[in-house]
Amino acid sequence: MRWIVRYFMNVRYRGRLIPDPDGDELENEEAVQGHALANAYDLVFHTRMDSLRSWFDCSFEVTDESGITVLVMPFGEVVSET
Repeated sequence: MRWIVRYFMNVRYRGRLIPDPDGDELENEEAVQGHALANAYDLVFHTRMDSLRSWFDCSFEVTDESGITVLVMPFGEVVSET
């Protein structure tokens, strides 16, 4: 039986945490890193927001349903992966 866990892709921008209110259901922590990387890539290269001067000043702080941080990933990692 597979367990699905809800993970929250909270964004940290210059000391401010922007919570993910909905989260995403993923199978395991390995899937979290790929999902975070894909989301960061999308935001860095396809989203423009006037309130954020640079996506590269952001990182994901991913938490599970119980609030435990399972991954901290700077958005700059998308550059090394492309």
